Amino acid sequence: MKEKLTNIGIPVALLLLITVIAIAGILRVKADEKDEAVAVTVPVELNVDGNVKGSSYGLIVTIGNENAQGSQWNQAASGAKVALERFNRSGADLHLATEDDRGTDEGARQAVENLAAQKVSGIVISSSGDHVQAAVQAAKERNIPVILPYENSIDDARSLQPSTESLNDVLSAEHPGGKGIIRIDQEGFAGIDVPAERTLSVNGFTDINTFSQSLVKDTAEAGSDTVVFVDASAYQEAKLTRALQEAGLKTQIVLGPQATSPAFNDVFMKDNQSTVINAQSIGFNAGDSVALQSDGQGRSMSAYLQMVKILSESKDAMSVMGDQKFSDVAASADSRSHDALVALVRATEHAESIAPQDVKSSLNDLKLSSADGITSADMDFAQHHVIQDAPLLLSANAGDVEMRVADANAPSHLVWFAQA
Repeated sequence: MKEKLTNIGIPVALLLLITVIAIAGILRVKADEKDEAVAVTVPVELNVDGNVKGSSYGLIVTIGNENAQGSQWNQAASGAKVALERFNRSGADLHLATEDDRGTDEGARQAVENLAAQKVSGIVISSSGDHVQAAVQAAKERNIPVILPYENSIDDARSLQPSTESLNDVLSAEHPGGKGIIRIDQEGFAGIDVPAERTLSVNGFTDINTFSQSLVKDTAEAGSDTVVFVDASAYQEAKLTRALQEAGLKTQIVLGPQATSPAFNDVFMKDNQSTVINAQSIGFNAGDSVALQSDGQGRSMSAYLQMVKILSESKDAMSVMGDQKFSDVAASADSRSHDALVALVRATEHAESIAPQDVKSSLNDLKLSSADGITSADMDFAQHHVIQDAPLLLSANAGDVEMRVADANAPSHLVWFAQA
């Protein structure tokens, strides 16, 4: 599927950011000298040099239910659509081709082949799981650069995720050697091998409610330093978190990065009358709360969210697959897929040509900051895990999404933010 998004909608007055997080401590002001290059108000449009005009980029997603590996991120991929529109509003004339890899090795290889035939300059793989390796290998054979917003670095592909080692460091800082950690593993899920005192397993046949009630009894006398770490897919993480919460678990719950996916939100919030989630996740702070920061990163996130809302108010804007109105996925459009496409465009901007091999060479030396349009901390693509920041514990609240959509009756959505 190939699309060229035309200039739609007129920017409204500056949006009043309505947030559910009334916690002043989430503001992490960074007195970084690079912020001086970021205007007080970051424009919604992103400018590029003329040699980038007319270039095409590939986006690989996984469509399917929870049995389709990587499907938890398919709605998050609409963040790339936001980046596309931001560039095209400045006359960049960029194109985005989207392919479904079906969550399989064969589908992943075919997706890359289809994108290569469309002469893309680079590929964003908005999926995760073992099958991503097949896509990365196929891209490497064709010398096409790849960025992975939701998967660890594979081969020469660059990742916007924290490394496994840095994620382990977050927990080991308070639980050296796994002391006090009870890890729940989902069978067949390749997650984070966090050291633990005790490990439990669940699978598709596990009665989650009975399992949760049993764990609550086992930990009734546990000390305050006990942590339950859930290492599972987004779908299973959400089911376990809700079941443990409803069973009355008193110990702290920590979730892997899958918890920040749209699928986790959908499963956890479905028919849920509670607006409380008694769990944390680990990763980079990539949520909407970043817009409350007074630094360049905060202003860049604010500009991103403005474009999300502009697209959600357009009757013509569609999702990356073209099968839904953008307003239906606006709450899930993720800043990391946005940043991945921004990085590929910036690499093309500095490359000798829009040919993928030239863009790949340029990408490997690329350094980006908020001034370039990314919403994350600084990036250095000389590293395989490019974000120059440390992961941390994230908390979440369920609230409205009025900073993204105009519908006051839109369903509540989980908003993740850095702990104070």
